[in-house]
Amino acid sequence: MTDRYAAAAGGAVLLWATKALAAGLALAHLSVIQVLALQFGAAAAVLFAARRRSAPAVHPRAVAVGVVGLAGAIALQYVAFAAAPLIAANVIAYAWPVMVAAWLARRGAGGRAPLVLALAGFAGLVLILTQGGNAGGEAGAPLLGYAAALGSALAMAWYTLAAGDAPGSRADLLLIATATGAAATIPLAAAQGGSWSPAGAVALGLYTGAGPMAAGYALWTYAMSHPAGARLAPVAYATPLLSTLVLVAAGERLSPLGFIGCALIVLCAAGVLLDRRGLAPEQAPARRRAAEALLVERRVDADERDLRGKAGSAERVDPPLAARRLG
Repeated sequence: MTDRYAAAAGGAVLLWATKALAAGLALAHLSVIQVLALQFGAAAAVLFAARRRSAPAVHPRAVAVGVVGLAGAIALQYVAFAAAPLIAANVIAYAWPVMVAAWLARRGAGGRAPLVLALAGFAGLVLILTQGGNAGGEAGAPLLGYAAALGSALAMAWYTLAAGDAPGSRADLLLIATATGAAATIPLAAAQGGSWSPAGAVALGLYTGAGPMAAGYALWTYAMSHPAGARLAPVAYATPLLSTLVLVAAGERLSPLGFIGCALIVLCAAGVLLDRRGLAPEQAPARRRAAEALLVERRVDADERDLRGKAGSAERVDPPLAARRLG
């Protein structure tokens, strides 16, 4: 795999890691609806301008996945950023690998690793929800934010699991989600009548749409266009770790138990990353053998169907010849 594809994947993850800090700084001066309108509007404009076709292919299931899974996750994430300690809200919202691990464990996929990772991640969530927000704020005040962050993680986990089966391309899904979000939030923000200042906060809101959402997606799509792009896909799970480090470097603070909870969630995300890359030594060979066996089985089935099709064609074209062969 060439370096430019890996660089594109890394660039996408770096952009995604800056979103929480940019959104938090914008929310210090603007309302949630205003920041969402800026993000959805900027992302939809950039994505539409970059399209080669005039309009996306609209499928009801794709609309549901894009709007509920992606736009819903972002809207709830920003409610969480505004109502709860930023670093805790960010880690919970990025805990969707915990939900994915729990789903895989429920289905019995991947052995014990998803179950262990899910338990560790949920332990981290419990620590944050019960103790993480009491770092100088009012007791119980961030509960709404934590609930919104948890809802965001659930929505993103569902999007991750459902997007692969949704009709249409990922580009169509993202454009539908951002356009719907812009159509819903821009009129609300205008009717709200709030001040659109300072300019720096507005610029940060626009950046979250044009940067992490549109440019980040474009870089990621380019990285995944490589024939071996699937090998880079698990790099996305590094986003929670990098995003947390960015917030800590910017001076965000949390209680000690809150940090322990964040660490457990980040470790869960890292574990999912390693597990998806097949680096767990006791699982990788078995998975590889299972995949190879499935591939052989599919090839055999395809060969059998091909042979049956050729035999049927011979009978239809020359029945006597087929009869002679059987005789």
